[in-house]
Amino acid sequence: MKAIECVPMHNLWRSAAYRIAFGYAAAFAFAILLLGTAIFFVADAEFRQQRDGVLSEEMEDLANEGLGRRLIHELEERGRLRTRQDFAYALFDRAGRRIGGSLDIPRPPIGYSLVQFRDLAGEWEEGRAKAMALSDGSRLVVALDLEAVDAIDRTILAVFAVTFIAILVIGVGAALMLGRYLRTRLGSISRTARAIVAGEGERRIAVGKHGDEFDEVSLALNAMLDRIDGLMENLRQVSSDVAHDLRKPLLRLRNQLDLVGNVEGAEQRAIELLDEILRLFTAILRIAEVEGGGLENYMVRVDLSTDVDNITSGYASAFADSGHFFDWTIAPDIAVWGDRGILVQSVANLLDNARIHTPRGTSVRLELMGEDGTACLTISDNGPGVSPSERPQLLRRFFRAEASRTTPGNGLGLTLVAAAASAHGGTIAVEDTGPGLRIAVTLPRLVP
Repeated sequence: MKAIECVPMHNLWRSAAYRIAFGYAAAFAFAILLLGTAIFFVADAEFRQQRDGVLSEEMEDLANEGLGRRLIHELEERGRLRTRQDFAYALFDRAGRRIGGSLDIPRPPIGYSLVQFRDLAGEWEEGRAKAMALSDGSRLVVALDLEAVDAIDRTILAVFAVTFIAILVIGVGAALMLGRYLRTRLGSISRTARAIVAGEGERRIAVGKHGDEFDEVSLALNAMLDRIDGLMENLRQVSSDVAHDLRKPLLRLRNQLDLVGNVEGAEQRAIELLDEILRLFTAILRIAEVEGGGLENYMVRVDLSTDVDNITSGYASAFADSGHFFDWTIAPDIAVWGDRGILVQSVANLLDNARIHTPRGTSVRLELMGEDGTACLTISDNGPGVSPSERPQLLRRFFRAEASRTTPGNGLGLTLVAAAASAHGGTIAVEDTGPGLRIAVTLPRLVP
């Protein structure tokens, strides 16, 4: 069972996850408070407006009953009715003396006003009164007890208070859950990062099954870690392979330098060895540039059909001189977005690889085709091929198959081709054609 993470209260505010969660909960509670306050005042105003309407109706009804003794009698009758117990009445003469009704208050001004009066139980109550001047000079006053409105107000306030407290409790609980969730997801990322820093380079961030934003970040970070891990592995491999592959040419160079002045041609041989070492370093630097993403500034529209046709035409005589049979098929109007120099060098590397590492009499075929938005370049031969155990390693730096140990080269040609394909968003595949080998490079094609 997974343990629930407990965070000390004094550390809650230090956590960005909890600050975000509680900030959201506080904003939500404040919005509810504003909404509740607005509803209370609107409802109270509506209830009081309704009471004023009731007062006006009662006043108009009484005004139609007549004047003098008749009106006084009507006030006494209504004062005794149970349905009128919320009302109180008073009639004042011209001099301001109360001459009718049970509402014992000083004569109020014309219109609406708030008054204090005793109810039937003898308790003081606040009421809403309306006074109107009659045609005989008297003044009729009708008051309505506001206890019902106040009771409704108290009920609304009580319900809102209980609801608001419940919302606060739920909000705090939800904030704690949200903060713990955010802290858990972010903590998984930070723990993995610390583990990798501590030396566990194979660790990766856990990815959930919901495909949410955290999962997308985890996938992106894992891809970045895989890329970094691959680059570090390449660095380790290059460091080891450079030290191993440079040892022999440097030893030969030293021996040749010892012979300079004593053996004819030793100086020229030493220069050739230095050139070989320089070509090796140039190839390594070129691969590092391609893999490091240094081609973006050199990307242009490349007419691959024209460039490949020019290269194959130039290589035709070289294949003929080496005793190979070479033919090609190039579809027209195939263009890609890329670094023209790297692409041309990659095609040349593939042709050199087929020419140098296959025996005389081998047939080599190049094809450039466009299909389904891709440009596919393939070079195949019917030579001896490569053993199944060596085939997966052909794209590694400095790797040379057992049959190629005696041929020129440094084992970086196909590595550059693979790096160029990846940098251009393409792929490279090495396939056995039994007998022979087929190398296919696929690149995204520009739509004509």
